[in-house]
Amino acid sequence: MLTSHASEARQHPELATAWAEAHLRTGNPRDAQAWLSETLSGIERSGDRAQVRRALNLLGVANTELGALDDAESSFDRAAQLALLDGDELLVARAHNNLAAIAHVRGRREAAIALYALALPAYQRLGSPRGLAESYHNLAITLREQGDLDRADECEQRAIEYAHDAGTPTLAAMARVGRAEVQLRRDDTRMAEATARIAARELGEAGDPIREADALRVAGVACTRRGDLAPARETLERAVSLAREHGHMLIEAECLRARADASLAMGDLALAREDLRAAVDLFVRLGADEARDEALARLDTLSNED
Repeated sequence: MLTSHASEARQHPELATAWAEAHLRTGNPRDAQAWLSETLSGIERSGDRAQVRRALNLLGVANTELGALDDAESSFDRAAQLALLDGDELLVARAHNNLAAIAHVRGRREAAIALYALALPAYQRLGSPRGLAESYHNLAITLREQGDLDRADECEQRAIEYAHDAGTPTLAAMARVGRAEVQLRRDDTRMAEATARIAARELGEAGDPIREADALRVAGVACTRRGDLAPARETLERAVSLAREHGHMLIEAECLRARADASLAMGDLALAREDLRAAVDLFVRLGADEARDEALARLDTLSNED
């Protein structure tokens, strides 16, 4: 609808931010970032502080997905400061949730958990099931990386419940991908693959190609670990393509790392090294030091096998 009313959207802050959010929800962070960069000054001149706060938060989300984490943190900090001044508790909670996700990517897991601990009670107090679903899902990711699989799975189940309450099936599907990750850590590869493929289909049908790519990554990893290498390679090719096409740097890096494992299992060391080098480059740009070091260690191991 808004595509045919671009001039009007530029003149109305609420329409401008709505279009940006539509781009984000349909897997187009590049378009969201470009649109907000173009319209933010006009939104600020309008004096509509609610839409300025919203635009800054959405710009932060777009920059996060594109891997511009310093710019994203700056936008979320500005949004949170304005929200505190204006008494917008919901946006403060969203900013905390988003800042926590960045802290997780950069390996600051205790800081991430502390920020989620601020966001969750605020969402609870405000009666925001969507916010609760997002924060519980993100908290589960951090807990899983710390090895706390029971709590991670519990958080994903709560995320699914709140996503259903909010009427957001894509969030429920994302949380199911999280549960598939937990199943993978428990070596239940068949259940992990089945859960991830169902979620990938749901996310694809819902028009969320970025999260579909993440679900396919989990399915591909499950196939690799079980030795089903042809379907693993095919699935991970699709995952990399989707993540790259839609500009989500972190998911692309993780898909490349997974595809390298499949190539290695198939005996193709050259392709494995190529994907690992590309993943390292992306992790460096993200400031994801822990993931970078892990990928570099794999590269060193492959070099020693020459």
